[in-house]
Amino acid sequence: MQKLTATTRRLYSFLIPYILLLILVLIAKILYSKEDIYFFINGLHFPAGDVFFPFMTEFGSSFSAVVACLLLLFVSYRSSVLMATSLILTTAINVPLKNLFFAPRPRVYFAGSQHPIYYVPHVEVLANNFSFPSGHTVCAFTMALVLTYITPRKTFGYLYLLLALLVAYSRMYMSQHFLEDVTAGSILATVVTIIWLSWFDNRPFLSDPRWNASLSRKKNAA
Repeated sequence: MQKLTATTRRLYSFLIPYILLLILVLIAKILYSKEDIYFFINGLHFPAGDVFFPFMTEFGSSFSAVVACLLLLFVSYRSSVLMATSLILTTAINVPLKNLFFAPRPRVYFAGSQHPIYYVPHVEVLANNFSFPSGHTVCAFTMALVLTYITPRKTFGYLYLLLALLVAYSRMYMSQHFLEDVTAGSILATVVTIIWLSWFDNRPFLSDPRWNASLSRKKNAA
């Protein structure tokens, strides 16, 4: 419990605004239906957003996850291992959940609807039953949490949270997911990553100072 508390303290800049926002989302879910929220967001499209959000959504992709792990090798091997293992774990949990819930994506859910739906031009809108939880959101929130955890300047956590939220919103903006999907993805990533970091980063073998070396400063490993 002490290790878990210590980890959450290192993530305060991320967790405090996230929890406040999560409360607002839950209130919105009580007041409005799934369909109401979807069509509200679907009505907020604008030309710059049609360019920005397809770009932003890639920050939650598998490619971005791999790049993040590789770049962190130049920061420290410990940081890269923490990022890689966290991403592997949250993904390993999320994929079976997608198959378990088998929830339709918006394009399938509204297949027979007469309500006009706006789709971002030149974006492939997925039409399957793997909507819940959102994988891009899981990936983005996992990366944001690990970055907050390893970054000495904790105020950067606000920036990492903002980037993760933009990825989550992009999934709704592009009609790939519902609010429920991205909310569940963010919760899954947050809870699992915190527990994992609390346990894994305190393993005895990681206390070896060589883990603090990196590809950019090998000579300091000794």
